[in-house]
Amino acid sequence: MAEQSPNPTFQTTPGSGVSRNSASLDLPQMQIPASVFASLVKLDEGNYPVWKGQVLAAIVAAGFEDYIFGKTSPPQEFFDTEGLIFNPEFKIWQRTDKAVMSLLFSALQSEPLSLVVCCATSSEVWDTLKNRYESVAPSRVMNLKMQMQQLKKEGKSMTQYLNTLKNLSEQLRAVGEPVQQRDYLWYMLEGLPVEYDAVVTAIYSRSDQPTVEEVQNLLLNFDLRMERRQVLDCAIPQDILL
Repeated sequence: MAEQSPNPTFQTTPGSGVSRNSASLDLPQMQIPASVFASLVKLDEGNYPVWKGQVLAAIVAAGFEDYIFGKTSPPQEFFDTEGLIFNPEFKIWQRTDKAVMSLLFSALQSEPLSLVVCCATSSEVWDTLKNRYESVAPSRVMNLKMQMQQLKKEGKSMTQYLNTLKNLSEQLRAVGEPVQQRDYLWYMLEGLPVEYDAVVTAIYSRSDQPTVEEVQNLLLNFDLRMERRQVLDCAIPQDILL
């Protein structure tokens, strides 16, 4: 009769149980490299909705969403009450969870990192960030709405201006205060300088209410037309204009 191995071994897949069938302890491997997270937008005070979407997509793609959502419970660390017989399943769970935590840390700026660096699990990290940046405190909502009202295009390209407005709107939506389309269009148009008055007047004069996408395309095309006009004006020799 063949002698049995005194050390049973385990195999695991993300978010699943562990089976005692393999010949060696096989710790799970992350399916996405850390470099992917390093290339993502890092979380700061103003980009939580964008950050959450990117990070969650990467975590789900790797199959480890159950860890950040707290759906996987750590196995008991020891088989006995005296703490003498160690449970290999616990080490597998712990190392996987720490790997997920490490990836989350790599996508944080210094300030949000300071909020979660002492967290014990990846689900604690996720919940701490969610509670911090999805807070519905009246002061935060008021501050975001004020930023939208005071936003001006001055010094920004049209793309930068529209992206900033969109980001503020997404932050409000994340805290349960979505911006109505009519208000969004008002913020967008009122933040434009006087050289856009013609297109703004044309939009306000329409009998129907255009969509946000339609107005954005109109502004981008108008901006492109002005840039081309400036290039042509600079290319015309000055003696021809005299």
